[in-house]
Amino acid sequence: MALTTDFKTLWLDPGVPNRERKRLLACIIEDATLIKSPEDGTTKVHMRFKGGKTETLTTLNPKSSAQQVKTQPKLVDLVDKLLDDHIYSEIADLLNERGLRPGGSARRGQADARFTALRVAYLVHRYGLRPRYERLRDRGMLTKEEAAASLGIHESTLNRWVEHGIVVRHAYNGYAYLYEPFGPNPPVKHSSRWDQLTDRAAAIQTAKGPKSSQQAERGVV
Repeated sequence: MALTTDFKTLWLDPGVPNRERKRLLACIIEDATLIKSPEDGTTKVHMRFKGGKTETLTTLNPKSSAQQVKTQPKLVDLVDKLLDDHIYSEIADLLNERGLRPGGSARRGQADARFTALRVAYLVHRYGLRPRYERLRDRGMLTKEEAAASLGIHESTLNRWVEHGIVVRHAYNGYAYLYEPFGPNPPVKHSSRWDQLTDRAAAIQTAKGPKSSQQAERGVV
């Protein structure tokens, strides 16, 4: 009788080890039958207490070590969306800012694990996500060689045009870029002595408007 009144106090006492909690259960439970349902990941526990009362509980099946470190599908979908506008290192920063953690953080001693560019690259390859390079190419982006050839200029001139906002480029990794198509009115090479790049850039941004100017600044990354 004393056990029935003190059971909750003993069970919640942090000083009681788990082996003693098992002994407490043995004092009140006559029988327990477990029915596992792998299809929905649950287990039904049918319990019969020594007083004759019965009760059924439903609990989630414990995950294997491989399942515990597996990346959640929602996180993979998020990475897939972010690849449209960001490179690996930027995606890692965004995930960390949102408080998201890689699957490996479930391992013992890895609770402080954070996303890195390498971890994001692993997810892209592991789950077969389309690389950012292919996404930009599908949008008509040009390689450096293609852009320079299309404009009839040297690649070093292309770099200067990018610096002044005459040409817009987008990074597909930390050090390589693709260039926006130039449309029906591509920029034309002028003599820098008579037509300074700064003046040309200012005229182009004025024609495009402030919104296009901001987009160009974000594109040169």
